[in-house]
Amino acid sequence: MAIVKFSTMNLGTYETDVVISGINQASTANNKPMIKITMNDGEEGITALMFDTTKKDLLASGIEEGITAVVTLEVTDYKGNRSYKITNINPVKLPEDELKQLVKLPPEDPAKLADNIIMLIKQSSGRTYDMSTHDVPSDDFSLTALAVRLISANIKAFTRSSAAKTMHHNIYGGLVYHIYRMIKAAYSISEVYPLLNRELLVCGTALHDIGKLIEIKTSDTGVATYTDMGNLFGHSLLGIEMIDHEVWRRNQANGGKSYNAEQVAMLKHMLASHHGQPEWGAIRVPSIPEAMILHELDMIDSRMYMYEENFSSMAPGSSSDPVFGIASDGKSVIYKNSFSNYN
Repeated sequence: MAIVKFSTMNLGTYETDVVISGINQASTANNKPMIKITMNDGEEGITALMFDTTKKDLLASGIEEGITAVVTLEVTDYKGNRSYKITNINPVKLPEDELKQLVKLPPEDPAKLADNIIMLIKQSSGRTYDMSTHDVPSDDFSLTALAVRLISANIKAFTRSSAAKTMHHNIYGGLVYHIYRMIKAAYSISEVYPLLNRELLVCGTALHDIGKLIEIKTSDTGVATYTDMGNLFGHSLLGIEMIDHEVWRRNQANGGKSYNAEQVAMLKHMLASHHGQPEWGAIRVPSIPEAMILHELDMIDSRMYMYEENFSSMAPGSSSDPVFGIASDGKSVIYKNSFSNYN
């Protein structure tokens, strides 16, 4: 079946293949069951309503988050805005060429981004490394070696993982895209502020979200769902545990002595504090300059992604609806002017 992109739909009825990225139970004003289904077409997402249906009904028919489905979609006008209603939905297994059309990817190949991240980590210390391989010398116990080993040991998940369920970089390969851009920014800001230890900043940036490989599960279609471990602990603590396990492994193999304890502590502090404030999920507030910069870079890149995503569907000279996460009030809108480099 040909995929009909949401942006090309006029008022009417369409049958098309989509990725199911969200299913939320709701009810009508008359207290009848209703489902809100979020769908992606590889370019954008919409939310459609399905009436007289429960989430349990959908699960029984094989409809869940992360799968591909064929939907019959009615597009109508409601008070000047597009409204979408699903009248039929069934799971569908798509050939690879069609599936690729529905999976949103970063503008650069995720595998290449992962390779670049490892190379940038190796360059961050100024020491000489073999750039033709992901390997580091067995007797190297620097922060660079720790970061490269952790990423290399989880390279498949690291390459495919979304960075979040919603909010920002919530696409297949979103995590490597997010980290790559932050590391590039870290290099630039290290030139402005010589006080910063570039190796610590780059390694902390590379690993700040490593716990998301355990916190969330990313489907082949790029849809992220939280795991039990993610719900219980969150990615900051899970990432710290991954670092601790790597240090323990190397200590066991080297008679109890491997990585520098103070360096590892500073790296773990960066993970613990990268959300900035306790109300934002931080275990501790930043106590070293590298941790403070990491938090700010994280905020910058996540919000720039929100601007980029909203601008893609906005006309110059227009404002968006309120965008959750772009500011602390949750009510801020995005304005797209006509003279900046937005197109």
